[in-house]
Amino acid sequence: MKPYYSLKKVLPANLLIEKTGLVIQRKNNGAFFSIVFTELAMSNKIIFLVLLLSLCTIAKAQMNTKDTLVVASNVASSGTFTHNPANTTEQKTENESFLTGLLKRNNISGGWWGVRNILNESGLDFNLVYKGEMFSNVSGGLEKGTTTLDNIDLILSADLGKSMGFENSNLLIQFLGNSGGVPCNFVGAAQGISNIETIPTWKVYQLILEKKFFNEQFSVAVGLYDLNSEFDYRETSSIFINPSHGIGPDFSHSGLNGPSIFPTTSVALRIKYESENGNYFQAAILDGVPGNPDNPYGTHIIFNKKDGLLLTSEFGSIKKKDELLDSKIALGVWTYTTDFEKNNFTEYSGNIISLEKNYGLYLTAEKKLVSNSENPNRNLAGFFRIGYANKNINPVDFYFGGGLKLTGLFSGREEDELGLAVALAHTSSTFRKTSEILENTFIKSQEIDLEATYILKLTPWLIIQPDIQYLIDPSYCTSSGSAFVMGSRVQLIF
Repeated sequence: MKPYYSLKKVLPANLLIEKTGLVIQRKNNGAFFSIVFTELAMSNKIIFLVLLLSLCTIAKAQMNTKDTLVVASNVASSGTFTHNPANTTEQKTENESFLTGLLKRNNISGGWWGVRNILNESGLDFNLVYKGEMFSNVSGGLEKGTTTLDNIDLILSADLGKSMGFENSNLLIQFLGNSGGVPCNFVGAAQGISNIETIPTWKVYQLILEKKFFNEQFSVAVGLYDLNSEFDYRETSSIFINPSHGIGPDFSHSGLNGPSIFPTTSVALRIKYESENGNYFQAAILDGVPGNPDNPYGTHIIFNKKDGLLLTSEFGSIKKKDELLDSKIALGVWTYTTDFEKNNFTEYSGNIISLEKNYGLYLTAEKKLVSNSENPNRNLAGFFRIGYANKNINPVDFYFGGGLKLTGLFSGREEDELGLAVALAHTSSTFRKTSEILENTFIKSQEIDLEATYILKLTPWLIIQPDIQYLIDPSYCTSSGSAFVMGSRVQLIF
């Protein structure tokens, strides 16, 4: 595959470039460092933009008063483009002023010439978040390979009290778009590799109307609802890319089409009570089969009596210090109202199918372990989660996960985060036996995922996150006992 960029060190002289799309130079003591992007395909527009913004950010962070940043663009052609790095004082001041303002914004698109602030004052907020990833399985697993994938969240939220006079009411509309490959296909992991890997499609992901009562301590929400946005959620583990640290696989792998989580949600009714001392109770009633299992593309809302319901509840306690999370502990239970098939294999009678209820429970906690009194943002936090699901029905009957998150490891990088985590998923004996007899598929009894990740927050709207995962005994991989996966995520907020 032909590379789409090259890196050169250029001595002080006019720069002659052929078929060039972009030149970025840093002048320092008479030497130029030039990044040259050539022959960009239409499919690389996002990657091109991300790299451009990253390079501008890094260059700005490293510049001193004697440095000059030069950005020039040109439409690729068969001719030549000659660029002289000399700048006038007015051009330099204008470029640096624009770049400084861009890097300090909360988002790339800014305030839309004041329109965004006007909308916010009216209770309306718009956000577009782009996540792009590249992952490679470099050793072990099913096969070596590299793939790219991305995720777009378009979120519209409204404070209906400000916009329409409906006090203590909120509306959330979220559109979800995904494309690209599936890194897990190279590994054969039951827990997955990335929490944005799924079938390429666009859909309405959430559409929630929420009303709060009694000084906002009690709330009711109804609509398309992501269960994991409030249930089985931990702030500390949210930095990790492996899906198991979002919601445990004992819960996420349940049901005929999973519970109402990424990438398919269902209609739900959720109630929640929060006391002044931090204790809370929440419960939800959801469609037992989200979407359409036979058609994963787009949004499908199907009400079928045979699908039954998913009932879940969670009781917990949250403690905060200076408005920041200090600790949380929660216990959750869930069950489906419909009965599920259980396969009973006997030596003489073959397979005898019976019906059972599907249920499970989980316990989770997180806490700030070490903090800096002079700088609260620099701290060490830890978390764990343990879960169980009916072993006669579910693929994963036991799960344990835990990890650490260190914020502000390096001086001057107080917002960066380093994470180390482990996730162990045990496959139920019934599911393994059923797969072996009925599908001739051998599945390992347990899978362990070790993950290390680092969030590099270059600007409020640009995050780069390198990530490595080492898997021990990937569940669906019989050709290898381990796999080593490397990748990186880029996040942009528009």
